[in-house]
Order: sequence, then structure tokens, then C-alpha cells
Amino acid sequence: MNKKVIATMSCLSLIGSVMAGCSSKSGTNATNATNAAAAPTIKIVVGDRNMPYVTSSANINEDKYVKKMRELSKTDVRIETINQGDYSKKLNLMFASGDLPDAIQAVNGITSPEFSAALNNGAFYELNDLIDKYAPGLKTKIKSDMWNSSLVSKDGKIYAIPREAPTPNNRIVYMRKDWMDKLGLQVPKTVDDYLNVLRAFRDKDPNGNGKADEIPFIGRKNFDFGYVFFGSYDVSPEGWKFVNNQLVPNFIRPEMKDALKLHQQMYQEKLIDNEIFVNTSTDWAAKIENTQRVGMWVHATEYPDKTATAYKKLTPPVEFINIPAPTGPDGKGGNLIGSEVDPLSTWVIPKTNKHPEYVLKFLEWFLSDDAQTFLNYGLDGDDYTVVNGKKVPTPINTKADSDREQMHLQWLRWIGPSNIHDQEFMKSRENGQYVANAMKIATSEGRVNDGMDMPIPPTLVSKPELQFTGLWMETAAKIVTGHDPLDSFDKFVEDWKKRGGDKVIQEATEWYVKQSGAKTNK
Repeated sequence: MNKKVIATMSCLSLIGSVMAGCSSKSGTNATNATNAAAAPTIKIVVGDRNMPYVTSSANINEDKYVKKMRELSKTDVRIETINQGDYSKKLNLMFASGDLPDAIQAVNGITSPEFSAALNNGAFYELNDLIDKYAPGLKTKIKSDMWNSSLVSKDGKIYAIPREAPTPNNRIVYMRKDWMDKLGLQVPKTVDDYLNVLRAFRDKDPNGNGKADEIPFIGRKNFDFGYVFFGSYDVSPEGWKFVNNQLVPNFIRPEMKDALKLHQQMYQEKLIDNEIFVNTSTDWAAKIENTQRVGMWVHATEYPDKTATAYKKLTPPVEFINIPAPTGPDGKGGNLIGSEVDPLSTWVIPKTNKHPEYVLKFLEWFLSDDAQTFLNYGLDGDDYTVVNGKKVPTPINTKADSDREQMHLQWLRWIGPSNIHDQEFMKSRENGQYVANAMKIATSEGRVNDGMDMPIPPTLVSKPELQFTGLWMETAAKIVTGHDPLDSFDKFVEDWKKRGGDKVIQEATEWYVKQSGAKTNK
């Protein structure tokens, strides 16, 4: 006979106050057991975003931050991470198998090919009524415009829960201030100004090692984090422009030829890393941080405080500044202004989940004060100490410290505002002033994307080679590296249209007209 049964029989054999005392104790135990049993379990799939702390974890579900999140949210969340580079492939396999988790982090929302196809097959819950019933705080605390985004809704029906983007223009220029000071250089403004600074970085040995090993400007493969000079000509290749009564992709517009000519020149002069078409995120970071050979790069608006803290610990220290992007022929510049919805973190709930309300309540928790405090400050003793009643962040002294902070400050922030909008928190952060300057730059520049939040046109889904990462990227690489002449761009545009591009433009234009109420001339 077990102890619980013996205790119960003992209580039943007693009378008066003793019986009352046993009943009270037994009731408390029963309540605790019920509460423990009531904690819902949800299984989720999320991208690792190539963050070192996450990718190096032997078991993310045993991580101390994940455990704290379970405690605070009162949800037994179980996480499966997917390498960001394999995300689309793994999701397609998952959808094909039918073995789905309770919630999936949808990169690029319901407009991405894998999620769009699954949505059309009825894989996800329509969430309008479910949110109203189980998690109304999601609607009251998340901006209404975000719910109307095509990354989130289709035909007036909500299929995803959005996270707020840190800032719509989340790509700005970072440049080595210590190199500029050493060479007596002024902050560049125009494309020509920038080229002159990059030439000085190439020729005048700013790192002082006596070798011509400096990399003036760096990007990643597919020009990722390297579109800023395309922005000078208003042709960031992932964007669209409504011109001549049509919504056309930037990568076929005439101005693209001028942008490719510039990049060809930069490649030939070695002003841009000649490994740009093969650089992984790891390569990119290593060249900037480990070898410290890079003079200019582009990164997120929300990162400069973290970057400054980490780079000042390097040997020798790296000092940088954020500056406005190079302006082009029209006197403007900058990367594309994006959506208010963070494309890296929207959430869908598969219909195989028998309790979608568990996921909705869990995500609603992220908007609470407790959640935001935890995501900002991390764990007591590890990430902050309390001094005179206030949380004081622990200094970041090593790369491991920085990687650990990234875990709670960014990776776990699946829903809700960025830490950069919490003024009290930012005042407590080392180098927090860098973010204020970065946000000032980001809000004063940037190019409009007339196709922002557009679902991928059906023809682009069926013919992915017509996307900018397909035939255009192949053409651009050949032109920039000098394997093909600049005029081959004209042939590319002609072929692109014949292979289905005209249909793509037609589909995009129909969406734009319906979405914006624009009228084309007949």
C-alpha cells in the first residue's frame, strides 16, 4: 500500500480538528498535483538563426534559459531547432511526412513557398476566432497593421501570429572608425566618396601589418548583407517597383545595369571581397572579427551596441561607426524599407494540434511584463545583478558572454517588441548609445519596396529559377566577376521575360492594384 493511500485512510479514521487538519493538507497536495499536471506541453519547430549559443547546444531543451522560460510561461515547451540554411528543405520534408509539431516558426510568413503550399492544402488553423477566445491580448498588444500583412493573413483570415520587426529598415552601414581616423578620412556620402574611402582602405595599410590584405567591403553569398550599393541606384534585387503601370522586380529594371557596372568595377579593383559569392555567415563574421581585415560591412540596426561591446574586447580593439548609406544619382540611398512584421518570426499552428489554445496562450505570454523583463535581462546572477533595487547587466567580457546574451535577448524573443524599444533597459546597457544613433540613420534613409509583403507570384513558385536568387544571381555573378560582358544583362532580361517573367509581372501587378487601389492606364 503506498504512502498516499495510508495517509488518506489515517485522515478518514480521525475526528474533529484533526480530521479538518488532514483534509486541509490533503486538499493542498491535490491542488499542487493538479497544477503540475495542468501545465500544457507544446512542441515547436524554430530556426537556429546560425546563433553560436544555439548551434553549439547539446540539448536545447535542457538549456537554462529554456527551463526558465518554461517556468515563467507555465508551459512545457519542447523545441526542435533547424539549421537556418536547411530550413526550407527540412520543412518540405516535414509537411510531406505529415508529422507536424504544435507550432512552426514561419520564415517569411505564409507567403513563403513551403508555407503557402501547406496553407493551400488546409494545413493550418484559421486563427481569428481562436485568438479572440483564448488569447485576446495578442490582438490588443500587436499593431492592427501587422495583422493585415500578407505574411500573416489571407483573404481577411489570420493564419499566423506575427512578431514586430525591430525596425522596418534593419540594415545600415558599419565602417571602421579607427581606420578612417588613422588615414585622415572624412565620412563618405556619395558612391564616389565611398569608393575613395574603400581605395584608401585597400592601399594605405590601415591595419598596419605591412601587407595588402585589407578587405574594403564585404558581403555574403547571394549578395546577402551586401545590397547597399544597389540601393544607391534604387534597385535592391529583392525589391519591386511600380513603374509604367506595372509592378516589376528591381533586378530587371534598366538601373540595374548601372548597379552591376559599379559592382564589376569594385570587384576588379578589389574594393569588394572577391569571395562574396561564396562567403557563408561564418566566413563573413570571421573576416570581420577574427582577422579584423574588413573596413566596411552592413548589419542590423539593432546590433551596434552588442557589436561595439564585443569588438572593443578584441586584440587589437575594433572601433566602428554607423553612417548613412552611399547616395546615388538621385541623391538618395539605403537598403529596402521592410515590413513591420519580422519575417524571421511568424508562427503558424498546424491542424494536427488538438489544442491550439495552448500555443496561443504561450505566445500571448511573450507580451507580458515578466516575459519582456526575462528576455531583456536574462537570469539573475548570470546576466545581471540587483543594485539598489535595479537590475544592472553583467559586463560582456568575452565572445562567449556575447553569444549567451544573444540567446535571451534575440533568439528566444519569438513574439513581441525588440529590446531596443525599451528605453530604461537601453540606458542600462553598455554602448547603448550606439543603437540610438543607428535608429536615427535607419529612419532617415531607405528605399521603398512596392512589393513589400507580397505573396510570391504563382509563376515564381512554379519556376523558382525566375526569382532573384536564380537566373539573375547567375548573370550578376558572371558580370561582376568579368566572365560575361555588361551587355549580357540585356539578354538576361529578354530571356527572363520569355521564360515566364511576363506572367510574373502580370500576377504581381494584379496583386498590387488590388492591394493598393492603384489604377493602370488602359
